[in-house]
Amino acid sequence: MFSTWNDSMIFYALQGVRDAAVDLLHTLVAVHAEVFAGCKPLLDKTLGILVEGLIDTFLSLFHENQETDFTVLDVNGFCQLMLELDYFETILNTYFTHEARESLKTLQGVLLEKATESVPETVETPTNSRRQTRGNDDGLQDERQQGGTISPDDLINIVYHHKALAQQYSSELLQSELERTRINTACFVESISPDSVPDSAKAAYASFRGSMDSPGRGSQSVGPPSYSKQRRR
Repeated sequence: MFSTWNDSMIFYALQGVRDAAVDLLHTLVAVHAEVFAGCKPLLDKTLGILVEGLIDTFLSLFHENQETDFTVLDVNGFCQLMLELDYFETILNTYFTHEARESLKTLQGVLLEKATESVPETVETPTNSRRQTRGNDDGLQDERQQGGTISPDDLINIVYHHKALAQQYSSELLQSELERTRINTACFVESISPDSVPDSAKAAYASFRGSMDSPGRGSQSVGPPSYSKQRRR
């Protein structure tokens, strides 16, 4: 997911959960299968350590690249990453430790800050968003060098707009992405407690879980399921 960063994170439209994000789960699925078969009592502890490491790695990658290889995060890029983080938090919820949740909150916060910094200084309202391109990036730098500033009220509105839009996209897309990748993540989904699902994903998870529990689907598995890659075309 984060390995696709280059010198900007600019999207013209959300892509759903990208293959790179799903691929990250395949390693955890393989570990889940090995530990489940060999030493099931250690499953929660083992996956908890790996989930902590995953979120900490995301955070480290951000800090290492924010000034060099990851200089711009537009609103669509922000929503894309928030969708994928919501996806991880929903799928891996059972194994999220307190430390992992704190790291996730920190990551979400720095991404929001980066997205806010990437808004053109001359923005008038958060809804009057300009589609950014690499050419726009140069203009943005020129505007900053000329001393342009965003008023505190505009800054608050921009932050609110980004958060609301990310939540809207997650609500609209998360259910279909859970459904699309259910074979890849079934070993995790079956152990999720509905009460532990993050608020932003509760509606999507409830609908998705209903489809998983419907007659003829998902009731024949005895051990940890195998996984297959469903590539997004």
